Amino acid sequence: MSLTKLDWRIILTIATVSMLLQQAFSYVCQIALPILADRIADDFGISRAWLGLYLFIQNVTAIIAAMGCGGFILKYGAWRVSQVCLLLMGTSLIIIAGSVLWLYPLGAILLGAGAVSTPASSHILARYCPRRMAPLVFSIKQTGVPVGSLIGGLLVPALLGLGFYLATFRTSFYLDAYGAAFVTAMIVFSVGIMLQPFRAFFDSDRDPSVQPSFSGVSETMKIVVSDPNLRDLAFAGFAFGGLQSIYSGFFILYLIDGLEYSEVDAGLAFAIASTTAVVARIGWGWLGSTLVSPRVVMGLIGLFGAVAAVLTGYYEFGWSFTAIVATAILYNITALSWHGILLAEIARLAPPGQVGGVTGGVLSFTSVAMMIYPVIYGSVLYITESYGVGFFLGAGPSLIAAFVFFRPPMQGSWLRVVLDVMRWSMLPARLAYTFTIALIGSVAGAIFMYGALKQPF
Repeated sequence: MSLTKLDWRIILTIATVSMLLQQAFSYVCQIALPILADRIADDFGISRAWLGLYLFIQNVTAIIAAMGCGGFILKYGAWRVSQVCLLLMGTSLIIIAGSVLWLYPLGAILLGAGAVSTPASSHILARYCPRRMAPLVFSIKQTGVPVGSLIGGLLVPALLGLGFYLATFRTSFYLDAYGAAFVTAMIVFSVGIMLQPFRAFFDSDRDPSVQPSFSGVSETMKIVVSDPNLRDLAFAGFAFGGLQSIYSGFFILYLIDGLEYSEVDAGLAFAIASTTAVVARIGWGWLGSTLVSPRVVMGLIGLFGAVAAVLTGYYEFGWSFTAIVATAILYNITALSWHGILLAEIARLAPPGQVGGVTGGVLSFTSVAMMIYPVIYGSVLYITESYGVGFFLGAGPSLIAAFVFFRPPMQGSWLRVVLDVMRWSMLPARLAYTFTIALIGSVAGAIFMYGALKQPF
């Protein structure tokens, strides 16, 4: 399809909407299994903590894919890479639908490989978006994640138990967890096919002579860790991506298994909260483009994301549905709404022509967090049988990120920065402040827990 004669605003709109859809259905694939995990665990007679291992495998693959995706984007085109990502993620659901447990790690690998859809979409938008509009446009594109949460949170539970009547065989059949995964995969494949008419135009910058390899990974990572601004963004991606991973992976299971909600009610809570992230992402993008700097926005997200994680850890049977949804909304508008502002900053700071590769380098830190956090969460869940402890642990790095972004970028290596912070924090006066704050927090927490324990279930 030829778009060369269209106004740049129309081209940008087509690119943004297409990448939003691509992002949305990529995320549907990522949350489908957490929604189905409780039923699948019952079928196979295994612990729910196995989901942490699945997410670990997924994110190990995502790290490798993110660091090495630059050459593939340049050779085959970012649009084609986006289509292939949908194919890989949809195929991961086909494997789930096959109900062969020993093949599930392969599904996790395919799902992780599809994570390069984000660097690919950033490469496309960076070509057509004016820099002054980047935070807003990238934030609009990244609303694909909460849109995907909304679609997945409503679609997958609705498919469970959905009945069909086959007149030929004069019989009815109903979708189980595996049938729901299969139907979802078919929908994802159809979205990838719908993108095909625009491929020739948006991949006009591809260079078939490029030979993809991992030889440029070290150079890309050197750019990321040597630039103080990009380095801070990498840490933000780690902290916020970790919070996002445990929310996406375990929130619905928390409600179903931990608080005895039905799949429909848990999916509804997830979907309601996800809709608010659509507005929040656009709002953060607008705020970072107009009133305050993107660093201040990232600091606010880190602070209130930590608060949301702590509140989520306090869920118990006495909490009303409204209170749980309100906390989930705070979680969504912070720890799940940082992507657009971060990707816009990466696109602004990356060397010309290297947006896709540098984006992949920064997001590899996000993938590391998405690999580590679910494993830690799953391990803590297995040991303590508590869904709340993992959210308490995840709040720490997010709070640190808030302090990082509320001050100018720190010069020098990460090791030197850490040593300077340790030296600064060991001063007697600051130790006294820390002890006082910790004491007050402990007393307040003890009073809160005492009051909660006195409440009847």
